[in-house]
This record gives sequence, structure tokens and C-alpha cells, in this order.
Amino acid sequence: MKIRGFTLIELIIVVIIIGILATVATPQYIKATERAQLAKAKTALSLIAQAEKMYRAEHDAYTADIINDLNGYIEMDQITGDPANWAYTVEKIDGATPSFTATATRAAGKPNENKTVTLTDAGAWGGTFNP
Repeated sequence: MKIRGFTLIELIIVVIIIGILATVATPQYIKATERAQLAKAKTALSLIAQAEKMYRAEHDAYTADIINDLNGYIEMDQITGDPANWAYTVEKIDGATPSFTATATRAAGKPNENKTVTLTDAGAWGGTFNP
């Protein structure tokens, strides 16, 4: 009875094939996770925009204090529960026509760090984040 094993060449070829597959798959995986992070930020910004509009209906002004002023209008876990990935801010603009811009900034140490996603009171999306 003869037992046949794998030769060194066969093992090297398998390792090379696995390396090639990993090289192709890793960037696609990172891109997919960044698209998911973008969707998460857009959801949070939409919640902030809704809360800002409800706050303005009651107080006749927008607010820049997300944590304290908007706490009663939205579930804050969506906003404060992800500091490792996003930081959320609101810039309010007082004037003849008050407005605001809500911004999500990608956390340091992550892909696309310091890139932003913005949403205005008029519903216009913008920013520098592009996964």
C-alpha cells in the first residue's frame, strides 16, 4: 500500500492561489464595509434632521446642541452609540431664514478618516466621503 501526500510544489501553488484571492477580495470587502458605514451615517443624519425640524416647530429656532436639546426627539443611541466610526455635529445658521447643516465626520484611524457626509435642512446631501 502506497500513501501519496502533497508535494511541495502543490502546496506552494495552493498558497499562491489563496494569496491572489485574498489580494482581490480584501479591497472589495473594505469598500463594502465603507458603503455600509456611509448608510449608517446617512441614517443618523436623517434622524438629526427630523429632530431639528421638530425642535424648530416648538422653539422657533434650530439648535447646535445635539446631545442635550434633541434628546427628547430621537433615540440618541443611533447618534452617540458609534463614536469609534463617526462624530456628529450641527451648524445652525441664524438669519432671515434659519437653517442648519448636520455633519458626520469619519473617525481617525478608519478608512476615509476625517471625510464628511452632510445634510442640510433643505434635504441636500454633500460632503467629501466617497467609498
